[in-house]
Amino acid sequence: MSDWRDVASRGMSVLSGDSSDTATRTVSILNHVLDESKSDMYISKDFFNVQQTAGGLPPGVTMDQFVEMITGHVRGAGDNDPGLAGASFDSALSDDDVRVALLSFDDSIRRHIRFLNGAVHQGAPGEVHVALWNLILAAREDPNSIYGHCYKDFIIT
Repeated sequence: MSDWRDVASRGMSVLSGDSSDTATRTVSILNHVLDESKSDMYISKDFFNVQQTAGGLPPGVTMDQFVEMITGHVRGAGDNDPGLAGASFDSALSDDDVRVALLSFDDSIRRHIRFLNGAVHQGAPGEVHVALWNLILAAREDPNSIYGHCYKDFIIT
């Protein structure tokens, strides 16, 4: 298992020559999380269940519980959420493999942003989608969040 700080440093090196928007945002994410006083959370882990909540949450599940279930952490938050300490970033992997894994953070964040933006601007958006969208919109106003640091100009309201 790799130390997330080592992986973040390696990631900065691996992405140093890539000027694509995805790589630029990923480098921004890595810079952001290297400051441990900043939040590393993002809506990420369960796109299927995010999509399926248009009709509401399952019985007995609160919005706070649901957000906790679908929140990922770039640095990692244990076995179920290894983040940069996960097997996808093992030091034995090639730079190309690590690059793909690093760019997946941005892909996941943007996929959720695009989906929720579309869902809440439909004729009758679901309460859960609206709540998640509002959570992301509020986070973009917080420079300590990934959304406020890296996606403030990406999100279209």
